[in-house]
Amino acid sequence: MTTPASPPITIRALAAGEREAVERFFLEELDDIALYWRFFRTMTPMTVRAYVAQMRFDNGCVVFGAFYGERLVGVAELTAITGGEMCAENRPGALSCAELGIAVSNQLRQKGVGRALMEYLLGQAWTRGLKRIQLSSLRDNHPMLALARRLGFKALREESGEVIMQALRPAGWPQAVSPLTQ
Repeated sequence: MTTPASPPITIRALAAGEREAVERFFLEELDDIALYWRFFRTMTPMTVRAYVAQMRFDNGCVVFGAFYGERLVGVAELTAITGGEMCAENRPGALSCAELGIAVSNQLRQKGVGRALMEYLLGQAWTRGLKRIQLSSLRDNHPMLALARRLGFKALREESGEVIMQALRPAGWPQAVSPLTQ
């Protein structure tokens, strides 16, 4: 899919065999502040490698990449939330709630890449039958909070400097065709 973002971006699902590209993205495309905003803690090359090594690319998770040519410039993860107060209806084979995490290259921030990636991810989530997407953002990550609000996310609560938001599947969205399975 090519999006109307500037520059021209292609978005597609990533596979486990692309871990090296994801690791390179986190280590080369993001500065320390961007890594902190994405992971809510200081990340070293070792902790980035450990995170990427444990990433799931199926079985309740889907990872999307935004590409500018061959260069990976954005990564968004959609991960099933198992149980919990807001997602009590999740059960094996019938997921309806997931959490989103996203990061965009420092060089392409505020250029429409994050919006294109999130719009694509939300469309995929709703098409897969999810009813609710949650995200957490640090209170000082104003660009993320503003983008989330523009895309329909509403703040649920704030705790320890973190804003928890959610978007609900739009009424009338077509039935699921490819579920996010656990």
